[in-house]
Amino acid sequence: MGTMPWWSWILIWGGLVLLLLGVLVLGAVLVLRKAAALMPEVDRLEALQRELAELAEESVEPYRRRPVALLRGGRTVRQERSEFVDRRDERREAKRERKLDRAKGLIHADPMQFRHLVDTPKKG
Repeated sequence: MGTMPWWSWILIWGGLVLLLLGVLVLGAVLVLRKAAALMPEVDRLEALQRELAELAEESVEPYRRRPVALLRGGRTVRQERSEFVDRRDERREAKRERKLDRAKGLIHADPMQFRHLVDTPKKG
């Protein structure tokens, strides 16, 4: 068995280093191209987010801190609590009705709607 001359190792390692550098440059170029293609989309997303934030600011009234319940009258607190409970119950009832409507639609499906899957053509 022969041994390889010393300069062959330099050629092999030099080739491997050049190949590694080529792969790294190619990867960097691909990443930069993707980043350049992504930037307009990021700008468009920022504009959309700004627009949605402005719409949200317009549609939502700012939070107003209420005085502590102990410092307000008992009648006022009971009335606010009653209004809150009524709104909550209405939301729950509406959600319950939606669930019932969906369930009725599933339960009372037309049994003949899939008949074509079961019927076999008659031989004559």
